Amino acid sequence: MKGLRTAFGFFTVIPVGATGAGLAGIGAAGLWLPVVAALLGGAEGLAAWGLLKIFSPAVAAALVLTLALLLTGLHHTDGLADLGDAVMAGGDRTRRLAVLKDRTTGAGAVTALILVYLVTWAALTAPFTGAITSTDTEKTWGGAADIGLSQLPWMLIAAEVSARLVLLLTAMMSRPSHEGSGSAFIDCLKGWRGAVALLLTAAALAAASIYLPDPKPVLAAVSAALLTAAAMTLAAKRWFGGANGDVLGAAVEIGRMTALLAFVACASN
Repeated sequence: MKGLRTAFGFFTVIPVGATGAGLAGIGAAGLWLPVVAALLGGAEGLAAWGLLKIFSPAVAAALVLTLALLLTGLHHTDGLADLGDAVMAGGDRTRRLAVLKDRTTGAGAVTALILVYLVTWAALTAPFTGAITSTDTEKTWGGAADIGLSQLPWMLIAAEVSARLVLLLTAMMSRPSHEGSGSAFIDCLKGWRGAVALLLTAAALAAASIYLPDPKPVLAAVSAALLTAAAMTLAAKRWFGGANGDVLGAAVEIGRMTALLAFVACASN
C-alpha cells in the first residue's frame, strides 16, 4: 500500500504521512492515479450534492471547481500555467523549455488558466442546473437535466478519471523532454504499471457508466480523453521534444475540461 499512499501524498493534499519515496517511487505510484481520481471525483460530487441545496448552480459549480483544485494542492494548475507561458513564448525547443522552467508568471499563463477554468466552470454549470430540476428515477438522456443529484458523484468520477487518462496516455505515448519528475512517470508507465493503470481506469469508468442513466456520456468523455491525449502528445513533441511534468499536469486540467464538455454535449443531444 506504500505506492497508494505515495500517490495520494504526491497528487493530493490529503495527509497520508511521509512515505520517503524518491522520484522513482513517485513515478511508480502513477499506476494508482485512477484510484486517486475516483476518490477525488466522489468527494467533489458529494460536495456538489450538498452545495446545490444551498447555492445556485453557477455558484455551486464555481465552488466544486475550487474544491477540485484545492484537493490537488494546485499541483496540476502550476503545469497548466507554465505550459501557457512556454507556448506563448515561441522560439525553438530550447527557448520553450527555458520558459517552462522559469518561475515568472506571464500573460500566457494567465490566459491559459482563465480559458481552461472558465470553460470547465461553464461545463459544470449545465448538469448542475439540470440536477436540481430532475428526478433520480430518470433513465433516459433527453438532455443534461436527466441527471439527478445523487448521480453527480458518478459524473464527476467519470470526469476526473478521464482527466487522468489523458495524463496516463500522454505519458505512455511520449518520451521525456528532460530528466525530472515527469520523466520518472513516463519511464514507469511504459511497462506493466501503465497496463494496470489502464485497467483501473476502465473499472472506474465502467462503474460510473452503470450508475448513470446512460453510458453514452461516459463513452463521450473517454473519446474526448483519447483525442486530448493525442493532441497533447503531438504538441509536446513539437514544442519540447517530448513530455515533462508541466505537460502532464496541464494534461489533467485540459482533460477535465474536454471530458466535461463531451459529457454535457452528449447528454444534451
